Amino acid sequence: MKKTNSGTPTPLVSILMNCYNGAEFLREAIDSVIAQTYQNWELVFWDNQSTDKSAEIVRSYNDPRIKYYYSPEHTKLYKGRNLAIGKVNGKYISFLDTDDVWEKNKLELQMSAFANSDYDLVCSNYDLIDPKSKFIKKANRFNKPSGFITKYLIDEYYIGILTVVFDVTLLKENNLNFNQSYNHIGDFDLFLKLSENHKILYMSNSLASYRIHDNNLSSKKELELLREIKKMIREISHRDFYSRNLKLISKLKLVRQFMLLKLVIRKGKPVKINNILRFMCYDFLKFSKLLILFFIHKLKSNSKV
Repeated sequence: MKKTNSGTPTPLVSILMNCYNGAEFLREAIDSVIAQTYQNWELVFWDNQSTDKSAEIVRSYNDPRIKYYYSPEHTKLYKGRNLAIGKVNGKYISFLDTDDVWEKNKLELQMSAFANSDYDLVCSNYDLIDPKSKFIKKANRFNKPSGFITKYLIDEYYIGILTVVFDVTLLKENNLNFNQSYNHIGDFDLFLKLSENHKILYMSNSLASYRIHDNNLSSKKELELLREIKKMIREISHRDFYSRNLKLISKLKLVRQFMLLKLVIRKGKPVKINNILRFMCYDFLKFSKLLILFFIHKLKSNSKV
């Protein structure tokens, strides 16, 4: 464990970067790690058998803190995250994807927060940027609660995995890891469960930037997300954590039907229309709420064009 000039310990932070063909923005992501004012970190780069120049880019950095690992098999994202976790040496763990970036004082501010509080996990607001790194908007317009925040996360999930830092022992103590059957909502599943018994600090300043581009907005991924939400709804009634939060089940169903409605109106899929009609007959009030949500979303989208 290194120390600052004042003698204060600076624990090692392991930064997990999972990659599959992420060369396009990779150098910017790694540079944002190297630029950190908090320098006691290691970058665990997990290459999920990329076929582009990702490996070449990583190996071009002459920094012993950057550790390259090539996956023995091509896996889904959250299995890859779990495999990468097995390689960490740090007391704390954080995550940065190849198309996102950090502010240079991110780790410094968050590690200072750990030193002066009893929080178990620290996260923050973050910005949305376009492929050219141009600012779009903040992810969260207003400050969010800290502490034991499970009920708030069910109402509005506001933890961005690119902003999270926590003690790696939380996973062992709670016998937790990322659910490997998911490819989109594994972080939602994990951090929601961690929030039940651990205090979370939300920092309102933006300490990272999430890049919006074609690859993370594809229709295929929307359909995959719908299937994963359906799977979670089916599974949660058998888990103690979720059985104590029945509101979550209702929320997930509402979100899923809202997404179905968006796909119906945008693409006119007859199977999805039947699903919507069945849902409308079941609960007209919820369907009305979905319509309102959809048209609000549509107005916001049109205002950006």
